[in-house]
Amino acid sequence: MMRLHANEHPEGPPPGVADALRALIPQLHRYPVPASALETAIAEQYDVPLNRVLVGAGSAEVISLAWRAFTGPDRAAFFHEPEFELYPMLGVQCGTPTHTRPWPWDGDLAGHLADEPVGLVAVSNPHNPTGAARPRQAIADLARGLPDTTVVLNDEAYHDYADVEDGELPLGALSELPNVLTTRTFSKIHGLAGLRIGYGIGNACLIGALRALQTPFSVSSAACAAALASLADPAVLVERRARNRRHREELAGALARRGFEVAPSQANFLFVRPPRGRSTWAADLLDRGVRVQPSGAGLRVTVGTAAEVAALVAAVDDVLSAVQTTTLGES
Repeated sequence: MMRLHANEHPEGPPPGVADALRALIPQLHRYPVPASALETAIAEQYDVPLNRVLVGAGSAEVISLAWRAFTGPDRAAFFHEPEFELYPMLGVQCGTPTHTRPWPWDGDLAGHLADEPVGLVAVSNPHNPTGAARPRQAIADLARGLPDTTVVLNDEAYHDYADVEDGELPLGALSELPNVLTTRTFSKIHGLAGLRIGYGIGNACLIGALRALQTPFSVSSAACAAALASLADPAVLVERRARNRRHREELAGALARRGFEVAPSQANFLFVRPPRGRSTWAADLLDRGVRVQPSGAGLRVTVGTAAEVAALVAAVDDVLSAVQTTTLGES
């Protein structure tokens, strides 16, 4: 089965990760040490004070802590629809009321929320599932238009794949705002999804509120060692970003030529709407050994290797051929 539904990076970890994990084996009977070494490396990379960084078991843990810290029965969460599947799940788990508006991005969102008791505004950036990216300045403008007590979650799980424009607001500047929390992950371009490691960057008061709720030892020694090794090899990430862009463009072009509506993407996936007249595309592709993610009226398709892109296109062609044969048979 070809996994093109979970937005995993199609390659394994950078080469240095294996050595880092092997070196750790003699110490696996010990509880994890604090993640301070990794937090220090992240703080240095983004030129932020150490008290603005929190490492978690994937960015999902940091996002979950944010839901617990900043929402509640009388403090709603807001996000667009469709959005990252974790957001509505956390609302149910935390007993949090949820306000939504249809995607795409609404430039007057702050005004829309002015009279609502909203504790958290969650914004995936690039957006999941469409892949659309917003400049960080737009995130800052949104946060400034909201009360300081309303936290903007700037979820940058896929930011490593995006083409960043010159003059992009740095994370350090964004973290100076009192109500912006940015989350990042090692699960995507770093290829460490199985180890569950990510982090948040934000104002020290926000990070302190999250740290107070975090379970001890939630982050493993292996995950920290792997993340440090991956950070030490930035050239690998540059190559992976370029390769993903190339394969993304190839897949977008191939699907567009076959009648799919393809949304522009800055991530490692595409949001596509299949040709009209057939609603079973996800099941049809699954029957051919390709798993994609249904999302609203479309499909979210991970950009894989060159071989996986070719295999997906071949499966699409097979479905189209079957549809044409059925249509001719019924005429």
